[in-house]
Amino acid sequence: MSSGFKLRLFMILVATLSCGLVFAHYTLDTDKAAQEYISRFTETNPPTGAVRPVGEFEPASHVLIRYPLGIPVNLVAQLSNTAQVICIVSSTSVQNQATSAFSSGGVNMANVSFMIAATDSYWTRDYGPWFIYNNDDLAVVDFQYNRPRPNDNMIPQTFATNQGYVYYGMNLQQTGGNYMSDGINTAAQTTIAYDENSSLTHAQVDLKMQQYLGITNYYVIQDPNNTYIDHIDCWGKFLAPDKVLIRSVPTSHAQYDEIEQVASFFAQTNCAWGYPYKVYRVNTPGNQPYTNSLILNKKVFVPIMGVSYDNAALEAYRQALPGYEVIGFTGLSSAPWESTDALHCRTHEVPDKDVLYIGHTPLHGIQNGQTFSLNAVVHPYSQMQVYADSVFVSYKVNQGSWQRSLLTHLTGFDYTTTLTGFAQGDTIRYFIHAADQSGRSNNHPLTASYDPHLFIMSPDSTPPVIQHTDLSGITNQPEPVVFNALITDESGVNQAFFRYQIDGGSVFEYPMDYLGDNIWTYSYVPEFETGNINFYYQFRAVDNSSQHNQAYYPSSTQWVQCPITIVANDDEINSPVVPAFRAVYPNPFSPARKGSLYLDYNCAKNTEVTVNIFNLKGQKIFETNRVAELDGNNFLRLDDASSSGIFSTSGIYLVRMQIANRMQIKKIAVNM
Repeated sequence: MSSGFKLRLFMILVATLSCGLVFAHYTLDTDKAAQEYISRFTETNPPTGAVRPVGEFEPASHVLIRYPLGIPVNLVAQLSNTAQVICIVSSTSVQNQATSAFSSGGVNMANVSFMIAATDSYWTRDYGPWFIYNNDDLAVVDFQYNRPRPNDNMIPQTFATNQGYVYYGMNLQQTGGNYMSDGINTAAQTTIAYDENSSLTHAQVDLKMQQYLGITNYYVIQDPNNTYIDHIDCWGKFLAPDKVLIRSVPTSHAQYDEIEQVASFFAQTNCAWGYPYKVYRVNTPGNQPYTNSLILNKKVFVPIMGVSYDNAALEAYRQALPGYEVIGFTGLSSAPWESTDALHCRTHEVPDKDVLYIGHTPLHGIQNGQTFSLNAVVHPYSQMQVYADSVFVSYKVNQGSWQRSLLTHLTGFDYTTTLTGFAQGDTIRYFIHAADQSGRSNNHPLTASYDPHLFIMSPDSTPPVIQHTDLSGITNQPEPVVFNALITDESGVNQAFFRYQIDGGSVFEYPMDYLGDNIWTYSYVPEFETGNINFYYQFRAVDNSSQHNQAYYPSSTQWVQCPITIVANDDEINSPVVPAFRAVYPNPFSPARKGSLYLDYNCAKNTEVTVNIFNLKGQKIFETNRVAELDGNNFLRLDDASSSGIFSTSGIYLVRMQIANRMQIKKIAVNM
């Protein structure tokens, strides 16, 4: 035994003496006591197959306590109405004493069972079993308890035998008050995890934690409290895979800097779901043990001290775990709560071996795309069938109502569903639900609709696209000149404007009318004077996104220039509208976007128009006949140009338009 370990054991015994909690059979012969409990521990081979640690916040079937108690009977009463209570007693006579005390204290005795075993203390958290899910089973992982209490050290093995669990022995000195796991692959401990296993390298300790517990993210942290016990539950607690509660103290506190450093560490460290931990704080100016709490099936049992800070501590839990019942308990006068020893230390949850487990890596942050796959593992450890119509994702968009999408069973325990139809900038909240024939149900996250997963569609930062065939000139004829533009945007176009100026004078802007099919129009009646030379115009469009992106055509600083032809008032304008196939767009065209193809042409109203599309082999693949609806600029929209329509392969195609007796051909590039 190292001299450092002897000193630590001596300090523990001295601290125990000072608290009046020494057990009669203890001596200060630390070598003898340590050797006794070490000799009663046997390491086994590690588990094979998939191993997952269990988070304290997961569904529990039982809670482990010991009699004589270190907790008040009214707490036992609450526990008995929340889970099954397993009470360790040393004999049947002690069991009878416990039964009498519990019955008098309102404990639900139908939910209480007893396990007869010798113990040295009531700290079931510290010496009690750790749990893993290994393949299809809940199993016990034991360790060398880091206190010279040989009876306590035997409890995990006795518990596994008594309750029928598979047992694994891990040859590490450990203690439950210094262990917290996220239920996925992460654990946090203070540095005594290394210091008390000094015969092993850090890498060797890490390896055992991985082999026996499935821990691949292992955070070993210097204890910020700087107390003799170095237990993590004295200052921190995982509340969920992405939530951690850290104590806070005033700036005048001796350990302020160290505690803030730990809080900062978690705030800057990604949880197993890929984003930084959500760090919640509980004020402990007098070193109150508020983090030393027990989470048991949507209830949180918090040690309170009868001081003004108690209510704020309870509220901190309610903020972090909305939907949970948070209850405060005062300690016994004979065994009061202490900063280094409180409610968590004296209780130990036992996970539900028949849990309906839901595994899922949530979508979070800013998401791009249109379609999202939600994948989940739904594992009924009861081996009972999962109800197909009870495996669903419940989601809502922004502040809308909750909607459901059933998950489809793939194979084994794997399920999936697809969510789509969201707009850019939308906020989506969701949780996954499942139920099986054992009567169990579960949600992911456990807080369900009270605090669901959340992701945000990336906001629309792309301005509208404006397409237009420029006019080459304009006269002062008092007849309207129609300006059309094809304007598209993923968020939709909110407004479009026609802007013009004459010879660099004042700029005028007027709203355009929407004709449908993404076509916007404005009819301008020329008002020119003798001497006017040029007419300049632009289009401006604003989209429907929260960013109100806007675009200009040709650009915000460029204008389409049209020379002005001044015609005498008595001149007759007899020239007909000249038929012209002006443009085809978008070009290149991508049918995969399922958009429409537009043909821009010029002709007189009611003119017959025939369109043919040919591939480069000269084969006609499309034909349509239309009648022009307007004098002047017209648009023809080909809806059949989607991915299942006109085009079958990428390449160059010829679009031939016959307007009255005039025929014109334009090329279009198609990218499938």
